Amino acid sequence: MLDRLKERLGSVDAVTAARYLLLAELLFLFVSTSLAVVAELLLFLVFLVFPSLRRRVAELVRQPMIFMAIAWAVVLTLGLLYSIGPGAENLDIWKSWRKLLLLPMAAAVFDSEEWKKKFVWTFLCAVAAGLLVSFGSWLLELPLLKREPVPGIVIHNHATQGMLFAAGFFAAVLAWRFLPPRSRLAKGLLLAIIPGVFLNIVFITTGRSGYLVFLVFSGLLPIFLLRGLPRYLFMLAVPLAIGALLFFSPAASQRILQGVDEMQNYAQDAKLTSMGIRMMMWKNTVALIKDRPVFGHGTGGFREAYRLQVEGREGWQYQVVNDPHNQFMRILAEQGLAGLLVFALFLVAFFRQGCGVPWSYLGIGVILAWCASSLFSAHFSTFVEGRFVWLWCGALLGVTAGGEKKGGGISLS
Repeated sequence: MLDRLKERLGSVDAVTAARYLLLAELLFLFVSTSLAVVAELLLFLVFLVFPSLRRRVAELVRQPMIFMAIAWAVVLTLGLLYSIGPGAENLDIWKSWRKLLLLPMAAAVFDSEEWKKKFVWTFLCAVAAGLLVSFGSWLLELPLLKREPVPGIVIHNHATQGMLFAAGFFAAVLAWRFLPPRSRLAKGLLLAIIPGVFLNIVFITTGRSGYLVFLVFSGLLPIFLLRGLPRYLFMLAVPLAIGALLFFSPAASQRILQGVDEMQNYAQDAKLTSMGIRMMMWKNTVALIKDRPVFGHGTGGFREAYRLQVEGREGWQYQVVNDPHNQFMRILAEQGLAGLLVFALFLVAFFRQGCGVPWSYLGIGVILAWCASSLFSAHFSTFVEGRFVWLWCGALLGVTAGGEKKGGGISLS
């Protein structure tokens, strides 16, 4: 079967095909998880059929982020051997991490500055289109999503939309500085995205994850763009100014104060709340982590371990959950301290890629923002956010044998 596929696809440029499939998946993450899965399966097939692509991936093994991605995959696989969860559930959790394959595949084919630029501009065009539809939906008071029928929310949910838009703001500012557009259309695109994202997040996309990610990006931009004393002054001033604006926005301040109130009063609340359930999940998760601190309960074992922890107790505070809404606590619960150490080293490895500016800034910025949001969710492993971060970092931080390499790591001097 593979031989017949090779004959039919013999005239296809495998690298170009893989690049466009990855760009397609990036766009589909904005509009349809089903289409994203189709693009991903086709991508896996292309890498399976063409030995040249597999050789490209093999050449990446010594790169820090790829080596540590393999180490993390080994930890996830070993965790299956001692997991206390049902076998089918364990396997489903393990398979859900297939999104990690996007990291080496993207790194293997986005090996030139030309294609890295195309990747960034494709993303920026998607963000601009998303903003246009979002503002239109909000102005017309026309909900477009069945899963979250709120005017202005057009990308999966308010948290996902806020995070992707915030990443668009970050990329647009760095593109203006380091990838200056030549055409008026491209300049106009950037000038529309930068204030557009701010207005959208403040008034429309009322997701706390989006607020947090936007604040992280705002604090990083002075670090990447300025030098000397102004860097440190603006590093503090910009997030504080944006935080103040969010606080004085009626929609944003309501969401922020609601979250604070839910965290403070969760023990007295008669009904489940978004932040209240998180407080209880974290409390119960800490208890089950103490039972197996070194190696955890195994890949996919969180739900069963949590069920045993809350068994016999009633109320919304003790309902069984699939995830603690904290990426690092989830890893501690399933892979223990040993697994968390490997994952931490995996994240550190992105700082050592040494692919030059602005690619290192773009990649590291998203990693740091996702680390912050993952304190309240699991954005390295969720469907859209997880795929986005591995695809983004693979495409922008990867350096293959024939690609450009500048420096030995991220530079902030």
